[in-house]
Amino acid sequence: MDAAAYGRFLPAWQNVRVPGKGRGQSVLRGLDGIITAVDQLSGVPVPASAWEPLVLAGRVADYQPAMLDELMAAGEVLWSGAGALPGNDGWISLHLADSAELTLNPAAEYEPGDAQQRLLEHLLNNGGGYFFRQLTEIAGGMDSVLSDQDVVSALWDLAWAGRITGDTFAPVRALIAGGHTAHRQVARAPRARAPRLSRLGRAHGTGLLGSPGLTGGRYGSVTGAAPTPPLAAGRWSALPAPELDPTIHARATAELLLDRYGVVTRGSVMAENILGGFGLMYKVLARLEEAGRCRRGYFIEHLGAAQFAVPATVDRLRSYAEDTQLAKPEPVALALAATDPANPYGAALPWPAQNVEAGSGHRPGRKAGALVVMVDGALVLYVERGGKTLLAFNEDPEVLSAAAAALVGVVKRGAVDKLIMEKVNGHGILDTPAAAALTQAGAYSTPKGLRIRA
Repeated sequence: MDAAAYGRFLPAWQNVRVPGKGRGQSVLRGLDGIITAVDQLSGVPVPASAWEPLVLAGRVADYQPAMLDELMAAGEVLWSGAGALPGNDGWISLHLADSAELTLNPAAEYEPGDAQQRLLEHLLNNGGGYFFRQLTEIAGGMDSVLSDQDVVSALWDLAWAGRITGDTFAPVRALIAGGHTAHRQVARAPRARAPRLSRLGRAHGTGLLGSPGLTGGRYGSVTGAAPTPPLAAGRWSALPAPELDPTIHARATAELLLDRYGVVTRGSVMAENILGGFGLMYKVLARLEEAGRCRRGYFIEHLGAAQFAVPATVDRLRSYAEDTQLAKPEPVALALAATDPANPYGAALPWPAQNVEAGSGHRPGRKAGALVVMVDGALVLYVERGGKTLLAFNEDPEVLSAAAAALVGVVKRGAVDKLIMEKVNGHGILDTPAAAALTQAGAYSTPKGLRIRA
C-alpha cells in the first residue's frame, strides 16, 4: 500500500472516529470503549492537554471526564507522568492497571529532594492510597511544616518523574486549567461548591485551625483554611514497579506495538523512544515471526522490508490499499494532535516535502501542541502550537476545503481553544488558497491573518 492508504488505515485501526463512511469503522462507547482505547495506547506519552479533548474524545463517542475518573477510582486504569512541559502541561501515559508493569518503562534517574524522598518512601513502604492532608505532615518530617504549595510541588515532582500516581484525573485537569498548555484549553466556569462541614465544625480536608494556603506559583493558588488543593485531589500512591526482566518487557512491548500500529516499522519504534530501539524490537519481532505470531513483509511502500504485521491485519490492509482505485464522492478529512499515535507522519511515515520559504525555520514534527490534518490519509495541513504558523502540503481547492473544515471543526467543538493564524509556508496567510478554504469553513479575517474561535 502507499503512504496515504496507511494514513487511512491507522486511525480506523485505532478506532478514531473519522467523519464520513469509513470502511470497517467501529465506534467505541462507554467505559468499555475507554478501556479498549487505553489498552491500545498503554504507555504512550501524550501531552496532558491533548488526552481528553483530542485523543479519548476522538475515539469514544460518548466520552465524559467522569468516565475516566470512575475507571481510575475502581483501580482499572492509572496514569503516569513522563516529564513536564513548559507552562502548565506535561507528558502523561495511561495504563490498564492489571498490565501496568509491562507498559510502564523503567524510570529515569531522579534525585528527589527531602520532601519528595519522605513522600516516596512512605508511599512505597506503606502501600495504599493517601489523601493530601495525610501527606502534608509526612512531607515536612518531624521538624518542619511545609506549605500546601510546597507539598503540591513535591507531589507533582514525583508524578512527572514517573514515581507516583493519583486515583483520579482531576489533578491533571486542574493543572492544565491554569492556562499556558501545549493545546490551548477552552475556558470553563468552575463549579462553586460550599465546603461540607464535619461533626467538629470544620471543612473536610483542613486542620482544626485551618492549613497553610498556596500563595501562587505554577501549581495554582489556594488561600486561607482551604480544603484540599485541586492539584492534589484524590488519593496518591506509588506506581507499580515495571517489569525488570528485559526479555519479558521487550516481548510485551513488541506485541503492544503490533496491536497499536497494525504494521510495525523502524519509524514507529523510534518515535516512541523505546529502550533498545529498533535493533532490539527487530530481534523480538523476528522471533514472533518464527513462532507464527506475526508476518514480515513489504506492506507500506518505500519503507523497506523490515516491516511486521499480525496475520489478521494483512487482509484489512489490502482493503485500504484497494480504496485508492475506487472513486469517492468527496474527500474525508481528519484532524489529530501531532503526538496522537493515530498520526502516522513523523513516525511510520516520513513528513512529506513542502514548499516553505527558505530560512523560515518552520518544519513539521511530532511536537506538543501541534495539529495535523489528513485528507484521505494524505497530510494536508500541519498547524504549529498556538496556530500562528501553518504548513500546507496540497493546494487543490477541494482537498484544502475538506482540511479546513476539519480544522475549524476541532475548534468549534471545543477540543482546542481559538487559533490565530498568520503565516502559511513562511508567507502571510491572507490571499492564499489556504485562507480562502479556512474562511469558507468559518474562520474570519483579522488585520494580521485569520482567527478561529470556539
